[in-house]
Amino acid sequence: MKFKTIYSVVWYTFIGCFFVWLICGLGYRFLFNDTVEQSRMELTQALNAAFPREHYIIDGDVYDSNRRNLLSIGVSINIKKDPLHKDIKSIKPLNGEWSLIDQTASRYVYENESYSVYVTKNSENDGYIVVLARNNWLEILHL
Repeated sequence: MKFKTIYSVVWYTFIGCFFVWLICGLGYRFLFNDTVEQSRMELTQALNAAFPREHYIIDGDVYDSNRRNLLSIGVSINIKKDPLHKDIKSIKPLNGEWSLIDQTASRYVYENESYSVYVTKNSENDGYIVVLARNNWLEILHL
């Protein structure tokens, strides 16, 4: 009798946890997926406006950076070196009011009221990686 009771408790706990997981997963997919996609498209447009293809040699399309979660989304591009852009100082956002917040030998951080741009050296492709993310306190915590 005890074995049957323990088995029933474990089985109903498993079923209950499964349904909670299912409801939460489907709720996230249908309720927040549009918001995440809209935010990603907005970041892509802002990145394309700040770093136009006419001025920089951009290697490939805009891609999601490794800074992805529900609260902090960033998009990235790879920029190749050319005669006008030989060092990291020359890679700057062109459109908008941007201010230089932080700089090291291999990283520059620009910021405006809405976004932060992180420019780092890409040692693999001899170029630069540019990440654009929302400018809020969560970005500072995740960096």
